[in-house]
Amino acid sequence: MKTATKFSVMFFMLLALCGCWDVKNIEKLSFARGLAIDETDDHQYKLTYQNLLPQSEDSQSSGKPEFVNVTSHGKTILEAVSDVAIKDPPVYSDHLKVILLGEKLMRNQNVDQVFNHFIRDDELRRSSYLMAARGKAADIFTKGKTNQQQPMPSEKLIDLTTHSGYNGKIMIPLRIGRASVYSQNGYSYLIQAVKNEKGKAKYDGAGIIKRGSNKLVGFLSADETQTLTWVMGTIQGGVMPTTDKGHPITFEIKKSKTKIKPVIKNGKPVFQITVKTKGILTEDQNPNENSFSKRYLHRLEKIFEKKLERDVKQVMEKLQHEYKTDPVFFSDHIRIQYPDYWNKVKGHWDEIFTEADFRYNISFKIINFGTVGK
Repeated sequence: MKTATKFSVMFFMLLALCGCWDVKNIEKLSFARGLAIDETDDHQYKLTYQNLLPQSEDSQSSGKPEFVNVTSHGKTILEAVSDVAIKDPPVYSDHLKVILLGEKLMRNQNVDQVFNHFIRDDELRRSSYLMAARGKAADIFTKGKTNQQQPMPSEKLIDLTTHSGYNGKIMIPLRIGRASVYSQNGYSYLIQAVKNEKGKAKYDGAGIIKRGSNKLVGFLSADETQTLTWVMGTIQGGVMPTTDKGHPITFEIKKSKTKIKPVIKNGKPVFQITVKTKGILTEDQNPNENSFSKRYLHRLEKIFEKKLERDVKQVMEKLQHEYKTDPVFFSDHIRIQYPDYWNKVKGHWDEIFTEADFRYNISFKIINFGTVGK
């Protein structure tokens, strides 16, 4: 019995010693933070991983870069991903935060099928951000010769997502899981667009993914993107510049609320869009300005109201007659309030959307004008 007891104790001790059988030396790993996907000229996939490199105490003094770009190619996404497995050091995607899709890829291929592998992979977070590159996605990750002295592009893109409260031209981040839901349920939608400007990654408007084909049909400018976020009711901040009698004036957004009410007239939808915005008069270069006067402020409010209405009409005209698709989810308002009508038109909603009418009720309220009056 004593011998059996000893062997039992030794057996359980061996099991305990095997608790770290899958341990990996963190100094020999590189963690992917960003991934750029492009279509090559021979119609293959090019993957560019941007990886954090293992750092030691003397890495900074030795000038060792903090990140490295690792590329791979394949006829399928999985083949290209598998090619990364033979790279040195090994690449781990558990902390992948940003996925960039190249313009050529998005125009030629169904984007839902492109990131199908990443949706199926249970190791990749569905909360990873999805962005659209103007041009080649890999160019966004391209830095100069002094990588160690410049911020990591993928990390910079992550940081910029938090700035939507300061700049209305920055969209609320689109996550890969949400994009998959949109595609699977037949929605058109917007993706934050990014470009390489003099070696730096910069947000620049939005790409439009059209329902059905799930392909890129075009881009909106940064100003047009802000206008649409205003219409959608997702704007969190930003400014609107315009002029008063040739003098620059600027309105800073503090709070905005949008209400969209659809009705069906003569077989087609009519949308009543009501936007109520409060903010600050942050700039007024009119030498005769008098912000202490309520009448003067009311006149400026009307100027801003007409400016936003004009901008909204222009961007809606582009969506209806140039891109002929609805990435703003007006369809949801019809589906919820007129389910019977929706069941008749949901198969060809884009055609119905191009014929829809819009009515606008836009109001601005200047709640502060700083420390300058007359």
